[in-house]
Order: sequence, then structure tokens, then C-alpha cells
Amino acid sequence: MYKEIKDSLENSQYAFISSFDKCTVKELSDMRRALEKVSKRSLVVKQALARKVLTELNLEDAGEYFDKQVVITFGDRDPQNISKAIVEYAKTNKKITPNGVLFEKKAFDKVFVQRLSQLPSREELLTQVVIRIKSPITGFVLTLGQLLRGLVTVLNEVKKQKETGSVAA
Repeated sequence: MYKEIKDSLENSQYAFISSFDKCTVKELSDMRRALEKVSKRSLVVKQALARKVLTELNLEDAGEYFDKQVVITFGDRDPQNISKAIVEYAKTNKKITPNGVLFEKKAFDKVFVQRLSQLPSREELLTQVVIRIKSPITGFVLTLGQLLRGLVTVLNEVKKQKETGSVAA
């Protein structure tokens, strides 16, 4: 178990630490199911074992987040999705609280987890970028289209005048 925790911490970009108190097996299973959609895996760990691993990895300052029974959720993509899932689940189940996150080999508190959950996901950011890039281009194309329509209208009027002028002459 020690090696598994250590390997998971070393191979994950971040690890969310959540404590739970007096949770049933069903509640923990529900939390794991909610998190498995956005995370790599979740492990329930013993405090003493986790503290030994943290000491070996020079992350002793994260030890303060291991005060009760703890579940660690590991991930490697889009940390805001995991933080959103944890915060949302904690809202519906008061027995589970987000304690902190190990991110880029540093420990951050639950306030950081809350703020991270408020950030837009990668897909949302990409959508915003595409919309912002597309908007000026669309406006430019519409302006050019209006100019061309105006030019065609003027040329048609000139053509009509020449035709009526030629017939009258």
C-alpha cells in the first residue's frame, strides 16, 4: 500500500485530499463513482501511512490535511473538473470535506480547492477563445459582404441607366 500511494503521488500531476467522517460504504462508493468520470483514481488511505509517504517525498506541509479519515483523488488532466466534482459532492454530503490539494509538488489548502472549482474547464476556455477569434472575422466577412452587395447594386443601377439611356437614345 505504501508503494502504491507513493507511485500514485509521483505519477500524478495533482492529488486532492478530502476527509470523511462517519461515512457509509455506500456514500464513499457514490463519491468514487462521481469522481471516476473526471479523475484517474481515488484511494482511501491511513493517516500514518500517508504521512510517511509525504515525508519521503518532501511534502511534510501537506500532513496537516490528513487529520481524519482521508480519500486522495489523483488526476493528470483538468484539475478544475475534479475540484468541481469534489466541491459539488461535498455540498450534498456534509460528511465529506475537501481539505487541500497537492499541485505541482506543493500543498494548497481548501480555499485553493474552492477557487479552482470556480475556474472554467479547458473546453470552456477553448470555446471562449474560438468565439473571440471568430467574432472579428465574422464581422469582417459581413462587412465585406455588405460592401460587395452595395457594389453589385450600384453596378446594376448603372447598367439599368445605360440600357434605358440606350433605348431612349
